[in-house]
This record gives sequence, C-alpha cells and structure tokens, in this order.
Amino acid sequence: MNLQRYVVTGLALVLASFGLCATPQQQGLAFVSIRDGHAHIYLRQGSSEQALTSGSSVNTQPAWSADGSELAFSSVRDGQSAIYLMQADGSQLRRLTPSPLWQTAPAWSPDGTAIAYLARDNSKTGVELHLVQLATGETKVLVADGLEKGPDAPVWSADGKQLVFLGANADGKADVWLVQRDGSGLKNISEQTSKRNKAHPAISPDGRYVAYVADMRGHLALFRTDLQTGESVNLTADKPAAYETPRWSADGRQLLFASSRDDPGLTRMDIFVMNADGSAVTNLSQHPHEDYNPHWSADGKQVLFTSLRTGTAQIYRYDMAKQRAERLSVNQSHDMDQVPRPANGQHAASATKGDLSYEK
Repeated sequence: MNLQRYVVTGLALVLASFGLCATPQQQGLAFVSIRDGHAHIYLRQGSSEQALTSGSSVNTQPAWSADGSELAFSSVRDGQSAIYLMQADGSQLRRLTPSPLWQTAPAWSPDGTAIAYLARDNSKTGVELHLVQLATGETKVLVADGLEKGPDAPVWSADGKQLVFLGANADGKADVWLVQRDGSGLKNISEQTSKRNKAHPAISPDGRYVAYVADMRGHLALFRTDLQTGESVNLTADKPAAYETPRWSADGRQLLFASSRDDPGLTRMDIFVMNADGSAVTNLSQHPHEDYNPHWSADGKQVLFTSLRTGTAQIYRYDMAKQRAERLSVNQSHDMDQVPRPANGQHAASATKGDLSYEK
C-alpha cells in the first residue's frame, strides 16, 4: 500500500480516536469529508451533497440505523469523544449518553433498539464494549477485561443476538471475539488461524460464518470461520498478498474486499469480489492507483469504494452490470468512510477503519 494511502487512512484513525427498487442515489450515502478543514459527516443524495455536522468538532465513523432514518457517529467536542445521534437530514442532534468515558465506533442493532460502542475509562487499562438501550438509556457493559479493543466498530449478527469485535488477547495481539447480546458467551474465534493480529471481522447474513483478515507473517490472508463447527478456512491461501475489509453480499454468497493480489509489487490495492468459498475471484476496479474500503449498495447492484486515483481520497461507484466505475465526490480534499444508506429493514454496518500491517 502506498504512502499516500497510509496518510489518508492514518488521518481517519486519528480523527476517530479524538422505494423497493431504489438506486444508491435515492438511498443516499453518508461519508466523512475534511473539505472545510474539519472532519464532518456529509450526506450525498442524488448529485447533491449536504453537510450534516458543522463547526470545529471532529466527526467520524457514521453508522446508519437499520431503517436508514438516523445516523450515529463519533464526535470529538471540547476535547471529549462521545457518540451522537441525528436524523438523516442532520436534525435532532443529541448525545447518546452523558458518560464521561471516551466513546467511539458506534454500531446500531438490526432491530434499531440499541447501539453498541467502545468506551475507554482513562483511570483504567483497556477498552470496554458497551450497549445502550435507546428506549431507556440503560447502559450495559458487555466486555470489560482490561484489554484493548477496536478500532473497528463491533459488528452485529443479522438476528441481533450476538456481536463480533476486535480485541486484544493476553499477548496483546488483536483477535476476533464473539459475545452474546447480554454479555455472555465471550469467545475468541480466531486464535487458531494465526498468533498475530486480525482485523475487519464481518458476520455472514445467516449468522454462521465470520470473515476476517489475519496476519500470516510476511503477508495477510482472508479467513472464514464457521461458528457452528469452529473450522477456519484460508480463502486466499492460493494468493499471499494484502487483504482488507471483507463484506458479505446480502444473500451470503459473495465476499467483497480490497487486495493487492494483482499488483506486481503486492502493495497497491484493487477492489475484488469472490464466492463465499474463495472461488471465482474477480478484480472489479483494475486501476493503477489505490482503491479500497468497498461497500455493497443496499440493492447489491453497485459497489461504493474510496480511491486515490485523483490524488486525494474520493468516493467512486462501480456498477456490477455495466462493469465500470464512476466518480461520485469531486473536490480537492479527502472524502472517506462512506456508508451506503440501507433499504428499510436492512442492517448497515459501520465503516471499517484502519489497515492491518503484517509482521516480517
């Protein structure tokens, strides 16, 4: 991955730490832009773009409610990071909880009744996984083991009964963990695949599999772990390279991801799709500049991704039927962390943050 890509992705991490046949244009797209000098949440609807946040605050990690009516996001205001909520038009801005903890990485439950997020108490070690019931404001601590977590947002299963998240193990390496909605059943599901770091977990729509990236020392690999049998399969064993952000199609038959597998130097990323068993790998973007962070549109007909092909991070759309990409955002600054607005009843996961670098 090139140096400019690292700068843009690093910027995102720094900012985060402080109808039935509707098209993606109609559905809308939330994203982060620093075009006015501050990180703000924007909404793209059709060809128009609207800033939903303003001022000197730092706003990142937008996450849609399942019905697409609201957004949760991380915001640093007056030196404090907290989770905020607002309507899709930017109205009714309010803070999720009055907690003094440093809050990041919100994730809506599929039924819209709760939000999971990461919380740090500076008087303690580690990061906790919290859950807030929106109707009552009650906060439940799901995981508090004194170990680091994130930076990726936790990911819900489609039935809302469990979550997966990135968390450190006893050796300080990031693993993929599974926990039930009530905080029970905490389990490390990735420890057998590699003793090194993991990243970007995603649960299949049927709740059976978790896809994620693992550091294999010298390269990265995309794994799929069966939650029923515990079996883990390296889906990219035939092509050692860099891999990022696997995301399941709505029917669970395909995985979308970014990879350097077609780059002779194994550094520049393209956008790929493959069958859930690792077969039929197809390079969608095939561009000499860096493409990364792909998301399926709500109807599955298009892929939204970030690209450095213009010199700054900009958002592009790839049409699966027409097999071509077009630029959506047009400015000289950086637009990133795009999250397509979901169709009614379809859960939208928070944008995934950061790179996983392998150990040599």
